[in-house]
Amino acid sequence: MIQRFQDEVAIVTGGSRGIGAAICEKLAEQGAKVVVNYVKNAGAAISVVQRIKDKGGEGISIKCDVSDFNQVQEMIQKTFAEFGKIDILINNAGIFPQAFVEEVSPEKWRMAIEVNLIGTFHCAKAVIPYMKKQGRGKIINCSTISAFLPDVGISAYAAAKAGITNFTRVLAAELAPYNITVNAYAPGIIETDMVRDMIVERGDKQLKQIALQRFGKPEEVPDLVAFLASKESDYITGVTIPIDGGMFIVQNPWRAKKF
Repeated sequence: MIQRFQDEVAIVTGGSRGIGAAICEKLAEQGAKVVVNYVKNAGAAISVVQRIKDKGGEGISIKCDVSDFNQVQEMIQKTFAEFGKIDILINNAGIFPQAFVEEVSPEKWRMAIEVNLIGTFHCAKAVIPYMKKQGRGKIINCSTISAFLPDVGISAYAAAKAGITNFTRVLAAELAPYNITVNAYAPGIIETDMVRDMIVERGDKQLKQIALQRFGKPEEVPDLVAFLASKESDYITGVTIPIDGGMFIVQNPWRAKKF
């Protein structure tokens, strides 16, 4: 049986854990050759690659700090040298600093922008020439529900992700003539290491804002990402799709109830 991404090559930034790892494994299961990007935890990235290979897939890990454009260019070049093409870019890498504006240091605020927003720009910019040359491509960015429903204590994260949402629209318009689509997925509260402290601190209150009355699982995100990366979404570009359990439709002072 022909797989969805047979002979296609995908780069997933921040692919060593959480949602990124789940995306890597999902794309590989459906036939993609996957580059698992990481910045610190080589062991975790190697474990993701091994799980891919154990299931008969193909993948490699590449260390790269997406906030450094030179490193990003090297990652793209290594990917092309290894596989000869790049069909899909998933800009998933991100960090989640939590502090009120008056308490967060300028350095940490700037780092959140550099990794989340500028890192997305770096990777997209570096991969565009390759996708243009082959006449097609898929760029999928990670936004967040916080880009639309900002919460206190996450100013840098919310600002960066709001930037990604608008960057997605602009880039989609620029690349449409080259048959390259650009879309984004916007997770709500997904149970990963990145947000575990927040869930512990105020999870009970946040559940009241979610229509489905539960937090998401990392394995629930990749199907949406795979759809956006597939030919099935060829007529979709410039959109950001929430995957949040219904945080858009349930806001205080009321919440959904059974009738």
